[in-house]
Amino acid sequence: MCSESDFEKLWFMYKTQGEPKGVSINKFCVINNVPYKAFNDWFWKTQKRVVPVVIEGAPIQPVSDEPVNTEKPVSNPAATPCKGTIQVTIKTHEGLCIQKKGLDYQGLRTLVEKLEGLC
Repeated sequence: MCSESDFEKLWFMYKTQGEPKGVSINKFCVINNVPYKAFNDWFWKTQKRVVPVVIEGAPIQPVSDEPVNTEKPVSNPAATPCKGTIQVTIKTHEGLCIQKKGLDYQGLRTLVEKLEGLC
């Protein structure tokens, strides 16, 4: 039976040696005589955390010495809001599926902030 530290070492070795060579984690476990099911169970129990995400095409926020106005602008009822084109689907190992369509950049940021509060 493998210990917690054995699985941590295996994961580190995989990330540094196996993954760069394109070896699957399943094959890497077989090569190192570790039952994949045991490793997978350990991984899903211990690796639950928020993963940093880089959003391509995000608007660049200008940096200036002027104070930032945090007041919300008065909305113009005549202006039609632009519907976003971002779609997010998140599926958990436990079977939960979260799907949100039609997000713009600000909507995506709000969704991520709400999801971070759940972790």
